[in-house]
Formats: sequence, C-alpha cells, structure tokens
Amino acid sequence: MRRVALSKKEVKELAAALGKVGDILREAELVEVVELEGGRVLYIVDSEPALIKAQVQHFGEVVLPTIYLLNKSKHAQRASAIYPMAIVDTGAVKHILNGADVMRPGIKQILGDFNKGDVAQVADEKRRIIAVGLWLYSRSEVEAMEKGKVIYNVHYLGDRLWKLFQELSKK
Repeated sequence: MRRVALSKKEVKELAAALGKVGDILREAELVEVVELEGGRVLYIVDSEPALIKAQVQHFGEVVLPTIYLLNKSKHAQRASAIYPMAIVDTGAVKHILNGADVMRPGIKQILGDFNKGDVAQVADEKRRIIAVGLWLYSRSEVEAMEKGKVIYNVHYLGDRLWKLFQELSKK
C-alpha cells in the first residue's frame, strides 16, 4: 500500500470536482492518496481518512465520505451537514452493521433533500453515523414508499475499510 502526497494543484482540481466537501480539502495542510485493492482510492486529509473513491455496482465510480470523516474527524460536524441522513431504528442497526442495505421500514426520520444516487449517511437513534451508502430513490419517492430497499450500503462500521482506517489513523 503506497501513500503519496498530492500537490497543491492536484488538491485544487480534486476539491473543485467534489463540490461542498471539497472545501475541507482546500483548507487541508496535507492531502494524501492511498491506492487500495479492487481499484479503490483512499484520500487522507491531515492524517485522517476522509474520502473513498470506488466503483459501486449500478452507480459507477463514486466518491464517498468515510464514517471516520463523519464521526471522528476534526471536520465531522461540517462534513455531516453536507449529506442527507436517514435515522434508523434500533432493530435495523444490527443488520446494517452486517452489511445489509437500508430498508424503508427501518427508517424513522429523513433529514435533508436528495436524489437517486446521492450519498446517504445512515445514523442510529443517537445520530451516530453507522454507515454510508447511496440513495436508490429521490426523497419524494422514499417518503411515498412503505417497504423495500432505499439505501445501498457501501461502507459501515466494522467493515474492512473501517478496520483499515483504524490502522491508518494510528500511524
């Protein structure tokens, strides 16, 4: 696993492509890239695992915030405010932490507006982020649904990426 620092020009280009979350990169002193197995790329911002770029089935290449960025980093509050959130009931948490997609009946509350394919934060009832995924429908479609999958689970607490982040944050 190779860790390479990005130049200021590369950071500026990446930040421009990422929209609102790009502001976090612009303010960083150091942005590094780590190439992972499966063609995934991890962006480390000021020694914190912040973003992951990956090929996601049915969505293509996407850039997602890490749970570390949304929960533990110094940018957590700002980053979390960028993305819509689904708050799930206690019964859904165990399934999501085993990699299950988020089902409509498990969602207690939706915060923020979104379209199909947008990044979704999944939080427990105490608003701790437990997963990051992609919305399978727009907000209006999700609100009209009573059952079915609504969020494709890409990254969750305890998965291989989470364990890798724990290792990298110790370095």
